[in-house]
Amino acid sequence: MNRGRFLDRLRRGTRWAWLAERHQASLPPDLAESVMSIDSTDRFHAKQGRTTARVRFDAPGGPLSVYLKRHDGLPWTARIAALIDPSGHHTPATTEWRHLESARALGIPVPEVVAVGEEVGPWGRLRGFLMVAELVGADEVNRVVPQLAASLEPAAFARFKRETIIEMAEIAARLHGAKSFHKDLYLCHYFVDPALPSGRRLTLIDLHRLGTHRLMSWRWRWKDLGQLLYSTFGVEGIEDRDRLRFWAHYRARMGLRWPKIEANAVRAKAARYLAHNS
Repeated sequence: MNRGRFLDRLRRGTRWAWLAERHQASLPPDLAESVMSIDSTDRFHAKQGRTTARVRFDAPGGPLSVYLKRHDGLPWTARIAALIDPSGHHTPATTEWRHLESARALGIPVPEVVAVGEEVGPWGRLRGFLMVAELVGADEVNRVVPQLAASLEPAAFARFKRETIIEMAEIAARLHGAKSFHKDLYLCHYFVDPALPSGRRLTLIDLHRLGTHRLMSWRWRWKDLGQLLYSTFGVEGIEDRDRLRFWAHYRARMGLRWPKIEANAVRAKAARYLAHNS
């Protein structure tokens, strides 16, 4: 992966891109050059130099739907660092790529990375992109649960919740057991496909803030769990027994020594999120 010489990056700019081999035939041959100018209004969102959108490619290799994240207007510290050391993953796109692969190595179900790349220079410009495969058939848990509450028989709905909660607790415990923390662990970042069998329904998304903390790991654990608890408030179909079931499986999987103290800390965190956002 050639990122060019320092003077090339400074004066003319250089770019690089990594493409998943199995998707190359479905992507434009000039993706590295054209990706930052792709126009899509499908589920488009822009905030503070970051844009996300759903993009569909209809190439000879077959149709492919992806979510494209692009980053621009990054801090000067990152731009200078990329100019000096272009292999250092200085954009949020390449950082999230690394986080996704780290989580995947832990056995966490995460979206498949289709492509990633950066533009470094000229004259201090820095841009990056990350492309992940669309999770066809899946949606946010906080959207799916109310829909199923209205459409399933009570026994089937209760079984779906029970199986999904166990899977959610397993994902959180596997992540936290490795002293890794999502830092944005709201219910909307668990995607669920109700058509899949239990144990394979969930995918964890948006890992751009993922971090590992071996010291004071309890602080980050309470933050993650407080966010998750807070995000269940007001969701039709979620009851206190569901929250207790999650906690029972999570604490058993983690082997928590002081579960009552931890539970109180998590509830306090959730209460602060609720007060802040009310």
